[in-house]
Amino acid sequence: MKLKELIKNFSYTIFSNFISLAISALVVLIIPKFIGVKAYGYWQLYIFYTTYVGVLHFGWLDGIYLRFGGARYTELDKKLFFSQFIEIMLMQLIIAGLIIGYSFFVGDGNRSYILIMTAFATVLINLRQFCLYILQDTGRIQEYAVMSIIGRIFYFVLVILLLVLRVRNFKYFIFADIMGRTLSMCYAFYTCKEIIFQSISNFYWSLNEAWINFSVGVKLLIANFAGSLIIGIVRYGIQAFWGVKIFGKISLTLNISNLLMTFISAISLVLYPVLRRMNKERLKSVYLGIRELLICILFVGLLVYYPISLLLPMWLPKYKDSLVYMSLLFPMCIYSGKFSLLVSTFMKTFRFERDLLKVNLVSVACSFVVTLLNVFLLKNLPILMFSIIFILWIQSSLGEYVLSRKLQLRTAHKIWSETVVVLVFMISNWFFGFQIGLTIYLLVLCAYLLINRNNLKRGISYLKIT
Repeated sequence: MKLKELIKNFSYTIFSNFISLAISALVVLIIPKFIGVKAYGYWQLYIFYTTYVGVLHFGWLDGIYLRFGGARYTELDKKLFFSQFIEIMLMQLIIAGLIIGYSFFVGDGNRSYILIMTAFATVLINLRQFCLYILQDTGRIQEYAVMSIIGRIFYFVLVILLLVLRVRNFKYFIFADIMGRTLSMCYAFYTCKEIIFQSISNFYWSLNEAWINFSVGVKLLIANFAGSLIIGIVRYGIQAFWGVKIFGKISLTLNISNLLMTFISAISLVLYPVLRRMNKERLKSVYLGIRELLICILFVGLLVYYPISLLLPMWLPKYKDSLVYMSLLFPMCIYSGKFSLLVSTFMKTFRFERDLLKVNLVSVACSFVVTLLNVFLLKNLPILMFSIIFILWIQSSLGEYVLSRKLQLRTAHKIWSETVVVLVFMISNWFFGFQIGLTIYLLVLCAYLLINRNNLKRGISYLKIT
């Protein structure tokens, strides 16, 4: 891929993710201001459920993603992909029907509604994901970028309209999300119209192809599912032990702390098809270059915490007691970003899905043990918040260790120096407050950048060479 095209693709994804980030930030900040804490908790429960419906294709889509990464759209067998789409759609409709059937036995009207809407979201998310992976695999980033923002913009407009009309029922906000996802899915179908809109006579049962995709994709699916469970287990523990209100408050803090991940996702999206087409000997230099740049950018990005921590309690006084945990949770972006962009993207490029799965399973086991200890023994919310960072540190560090060993690179000493910077950020802001915390972190950040200035220059030179 030419540098000009690569920069253009980056600009598309960064712009679309900036729009998504702005909308997400506004929704996160506006909705809890105007609806009750319990209603916000139910809304977050719906968001929580829809986070996991992406696994209900059971690896089928992940197999397509891995097998066709770096392919050209014109080279795809359109009839084969059309048949795969029809089969996936039938499976999703059956699963949605089962979820709706289960919702009638829940007993709680609000939870039943959430489950029914989750069933609709299951179909919308996974059919859209089919098209999304095709666009990502084939490098059609402009269409992907539009698909990413069109539904979000429509959803945001509906949310603002509901607030102007003084609607405070969380069910309408969930319906607005469904409408946004529907529009996004329709546009996704349009972008892949050569595959989606074919005569039904072109359909044939491609069960062997489906089995190949399942067998290839299931390891990546479990790895991704395990990765999402790392935080999900902790959140479920909060919801089960501390209730919906506290769950909603902590979810708000987690959402704010993880906003920077939007840009990291944008970069990894563009990189994957490019890396798949690249000579594997050159990938080591690319890995080192991206690593040095990413860490410095993320550490500087932590400075965003300070204006947010100052302004948010004034804007959302009802959530003031939970926003104090931001000083512990904000470094999520460091470890989630490093794992997503470096470990996960490069493991998928080298087809180390088995290793990715092992790393995530170890991390899930740690999350499960830590949550059980806290919910049934310690019963301490601040310790549980700190444990989120600890678990993400395990995932990121273990993943980087495994990848570096396979690529015969030495990065272990860097992991420990970065850990010190993160601990200084958390401890100084938790114990000393805004002014002293900012001063200490600025001093440590400047020292880190000064000490690692040669590594940063070397990283930039690696990328220039490639």
